[in-house]
Amino acid sequence: MKISSQQITSRGIAQQSGLDTLSSIINYTGEYINYTTGLDPALAIASAYSTTADDPFVDSLLNNPPSVINAWYKFYTGGSPWATTTTPLALGQWGAFLFYGNNTASLLQSYGGIYQKLSLIEGDNYNIYIDRYGFFPETDSTQGIIEASVYTPQDESYVKIFENQVNVTMGASDSQTFDIGEFTAASANDIILIAFTSPYIGSSSAGIRKISIKRKEEYLIPVYATDMWGNAHKVLRVAADQIIPTDET
Repeated sequence: MKISSQQITSRGIAQQSGLDTLSSIINYTGEYINYTTGLDPALAIASAYSTTADDPFVDSLLNNPPSVINAWYKFYTGGSPWATTTTPLALGQWGAFLFYGNNTASLLQSYGGIYQKLSLIEGDNYNIYIDRYGFFPETDSTQGIIEASVYTPQDESYVKIFENQVNVTMGASDSQTFDIGEFTAASANDIILIAFTSPYIGSSSAGIRKISIKRKEEYLIPVYATDMWGNAHKVLRVAADQIIPTDET
């Protein structure tokens, strides 16, 4: 008996593997950041680091290192060449962090923020989401920039592997979810840093009520099509470089 060398029969049956047409499904799952706003030392670090360094982010990581995984650390610029601002506050009654900004004509605009050492899978992709929340509808103080960056430890210092900014130009009573973007974990303990600054002269503030980091997962599923009678069939492809030999038994 001879076996047909056709890859797909006239009835649409695949006679060899690898002919399925696959569709990629992307999903973001899990939670890889601890978003507590309480001041319990086991969950969040209450003390804040004041910096005047040229790079306030890296200086904060080096001199107030996040030694506890999934605990929040805080920093702010405390003087020249930066404008002085106030450390971010944890507002437990609203379940949020409140960030402050300051900008003068003679100094660089201030920065204030929080950072956390994560527990990740090296090489996997993760996406960052931030929910901005307005506290005081009678004011319009949330003009500014929320900046998210990811650092990885390297050679006794830290290297930035991801950065993105979102402009907060809406009224203080408005809320919005920002899709900050995707990064690839360079180590199991990369650090997420969230900072607020303002390019506008004067003081400003912004509230964040949620920060989320989810892992990217990709699934491949066969593609199906429906015929004129409503029957579902796999969509197959012909692999021209694959030939089934004719055997005799």
